Amino acid sequence: MAMDLGPRLRAVAQLALPCETLADIGTDHAYLPLFALEEGMVRRAIATDVREGPLSRARAHLAARGLLPRVSLRLGDGLEPLQVGEADVIVSAGLGGRAQADMVARREEVARSARRLVFQPMGGGHVLRQTLYRLGFHLAAEVAVCEADKPYEIVAAEYRGGPDPAYRAALPALCDRGLRPDEAWEALWMVGPLLCQTNDPCLRRRIEGETRRTERAMARVERAGDPTSHAAKLEVLARRQKIWTALLGMWEEEGT
Repeated sequence: MAMDLGPRLRAVAQLALPCETLADIGTDHAYLPLFALEEGMVRRAIATDVREGPLSRARAHLAARGLLPRVSLRLGDGLEPLQVGEADVIVSAGLGGRAQADMVARREEVARSARRLVFQPMGGGHVLRQTLYRLGFHLAAEVAVCEADKPYEIVAAEYRGGPDPAYRAALPALCDRGLRPDEAWEALWMVGPLLCQTNDPCLRRRIEGETRRTERAMARVERAGDPTSHAAKLEVLARRQKIWTALLGMWEEEGT
């Protein structure tokens, strides 16, 4: 029976495949390499993890399907187990965005040597985007997907050098919704310049959830005592709420 990926990993696969050599960072059960090999979408794969336990599970799954000879299993952190140029697509799904940003910054030469990087961050997507932008990686695609009623974002990037023009192109629409340039940039780091223009239902669900969480956080701070003693925290939350409101308002206008 062919490997059946859930919506999250299926969306990752759509941005990563086909390729010659796939590197799956933080592979866990090696579901993505297994799927790619069985579907004939890669010739070989590299699967890494920082712990031996997940690699043992990956080894068992691959061996059971006769695919172990085509996968190099490696123990190590981030991109450390990879050599420059040995993988044309590098994937990291399910790690935090800060960890993903750090792995790219620490082994920039390895990241640059790949044709494409595909990330599915578990939070911290804004840090990942900032790092990719600073290092000259341009966004090739951004996708929002829901799995088990939870929204996820997936980011594909390619090294091209220089500032990514997608950000500048997306700024005017946000500024037209009343955001200052610095607030518009913050919105783009958090949501993504390609995604923010899509009015995607999964992304909208995420932003509606963020709006509710920000409202609750503001209420808790206001109940905590004298508002003047929490002015800085309230200012940050109000800024964040302004960004969510601008995004939702922009999408509502598009939908009319």
